[in-house]
Amino acid sequence: MSIKKKFKWLPGAVCAATLTAPVQAAEDVDIAIISFSPYAPWYIVQEKGMAKDININIRLIEDITAKNATLTSGTVACMMNTLDSVVVARAAGVPVKVVAVPAMSFGLDQMVVDESIGSVEDFEGKSFGADYAFLNHMWMLLTLKAAGLPLDAADHRIMLPQDSAAAFVSGSLDIDVNYVPFSLQSAKRDGAKVLKTSLTDRTWERGLISEAMACNEKWLAKNPDTAKELVRAWFEAVNWWKENPAEGNDIVAKGLDWPVADVELTQEGAVMLNFDQNLGAFGIGNGKPICESLPEGAPTPPTEPSGWGKLLFGGRPDCEAGYLPATWDMFGTVYQEAGVLDTTVPASEGLDSGILESLNAAGLGDTFTSNAWIGRVSN
Repeated sequence: MSIKKKFKWLPGAVCAATLTAPVQAAEDVDIAIISFSPYAPWYIVQEKGMAKDININIRLIEDITAKNATLTSGTVACMMNTLDSVVVARAAGVPVKVVAVPAMSFGLDQMVVDESIGSVEDFEGKSFGADYAFLNHMWMLLTLKAAGLPLDAADHRIMLPQDSAAAFVSGSLDIDVNYVPFSLQSAKRDGAKVLKTSLTDRTWERGLISEAMACNEKWLAKNPDTAKELVRAWFEAVNWWKENPAEGNDIVAKGLDWPVADVELTQEGAVMLNFDQNLGAFGIGNGKPICESLPEGAPTPPTEPSGWGKLLFGGRPDCEAGYLPATWDMFGTVYQEAGVLDTTVPASEGLDSGILESLNAAGLGDTFTSNAWIGRVSN
């Protein structure tokens, strides 16, 4: 935006002029999230005034379809969603691009099973609860595929997280594929046990249970500077939260209207990716993926190889920089095999690394470097 120069000739002055500029109003940007603390650093951005010349309006929209609709219409500029759900949205024609990876499950997601199940091989013919075309659905599909079982080997009961937990506790389900705190409720059923978690399953190696920051591609094209500042402010907020976890938890709890204890519980099972880990996800520069830079103070995962690279990615390493495009494409293929999608959209159309590349060139990687684990505050 150009600023017009205004000159005022002062009385009694032959050639005195002052250069003034009108005050530029802050730009309003709407961002859609669900009630989920890893999506809530935007409240820190608001509280600390981190986004220069931007007024962020955080809109809590729990329904995925409604969130996609607001982004399609341009009512919101960006949204936070699971990566696999964004793959589905893009394939359905939602004009969305992933610009960053905000967070990763690191134990938050759990598979709780009844006493009849001792391993994944026992899943055949069993029933499981999970929402449709959502991360827990994808995790089950990947689990079946890795075990060499058909994708329909287990009976999928489409349920919201709270309903799936209730059904499992009542004995109506054999498996609850869920996340904390709902999985904790399921684990209270007599004879139930946690078969595996996203931590023990090492899903974080290739972003198999990953969040996404995604924006309307037309808005991105029309507002490159605003989009860049928005993403920069996000990483500033994440860095600040890592260094100030207790105060950050308070701000997030207030914004979501959650008890602080619920924020602490959720953050125990999640990793907020820093800027360098985002570079590693996209394969930009010398960025290290999270599997090469685990957060300081986070739980230690099992040392056994996950085998995801061999099982799902044609023999590629379990841990490698630039994993994100392959994960995007794999999600589309698996959802198509499962009948969720009729067609797929390649990663080249769904991922946009331009903002991260620009911020990297500007030296952001030297500014926001904390790799502390926020979940440490409650341990």
